[in-house]
Amino acid sequence: MRRRQPKSDPLADWPWTLRWLIQAAKQECPRGHASALRELTALALHKVPSRGIFDPAVRGEEDLFAAIEAVAKAHLELGAARVAWRTALDGGDLNLEQRDALEQAALQVQSVSDTAYFYAGLAFGLAFVYVHRST
Repeated sequence: MRRRQPKSDPLADWPWTLRWLIQAAKQECPRGHASALRELTALALHKVPSRGIFDPAVRGEEDLFAAIEAVAKAHLELGAARVAWRTALDGGDLNLEQRDALEQAALQVQSVSDTAYFYAGLAFGLAFVYVHRST
């Protein structure tokens, strides 16, 4: 039976500044944020040479938006935030407690989404500098 070669750590090929940023995020940011930044940076390093800087206002980037959302679900708890939001919306009777729950859930969804897009922008900016500095 043939053994698979272990995959090398892709961070080893990244410039020290990007590796340092990921390590700092592991130590300083909430759980999952470093992994999100790492995945978005890998995405950016793949996409930047062909498309340049990421602009979330540009339409027609469904594959990129889907990738960012997948990272947010996997590492930033976007799915849980959306479930809480949906549960609050489905609550029906909007007394003061339910309105507060609805507002809190909506703010959580927006916060996770903002974080994911911030990290995507940061990753694309860093990758852009790295790619164009190397050429």
